Amino acid sequence: MKRLFITLFCGIIMLSTHRCNDDQLSRRISYYNNSGKPVYVFEQRAYGVFYPDTILPETDQHLFKIDKEAHYSFGGQGYHEDHFFANLPNDTLSIFFFDVDTLAKYDWQTVQEEYKILVRYDFSQNDLQLLKWCIYYPPTEAMKNIKQFPNN
Repeated sequence: MKRLFITLFCGIIMLSTHRCNDDQLSRRISYYNNSGKPVYVFEQRAYGVFYPDTILPETDQHLFKIDKEAHYSFGGQGYHEDHFFANLPNDTLSIFFFDVDTLAKYDWQTVQEEYKILVRYDFSQNDLQLLKWCIYYPPTEAMKNIKQFPNN
């Protein structure tokens, strides 16, 4: 029991001290939800459709939820940013944020057809480098020059 408590405690400390870093060998995208409620995120590359095509996928299976005031990262050690962008047909990655209430109220077809998004960010590799691969909702002052739709 004591070992379990120590393991959990160390895990919580590690998660709470996560910081964006400049180490290109441990590249990961980190999402921060600084809003007062959960949001859903969709990375366009997960669907295989790439910018400048900004359609939403046929299903919502590629969305992931980030609770309010929470953080989520993926990627890992040895994942170099050049490999990340090598799989994109151009230097732009579109990332969509959705309101949890909108997804509860509307079926996915309506969300897709009426483009019911909170915001879409269009990131270049340089944009992500400047942000140290940290993406925030709502956008921070550091994100003011990132292409966003609708324009805020």
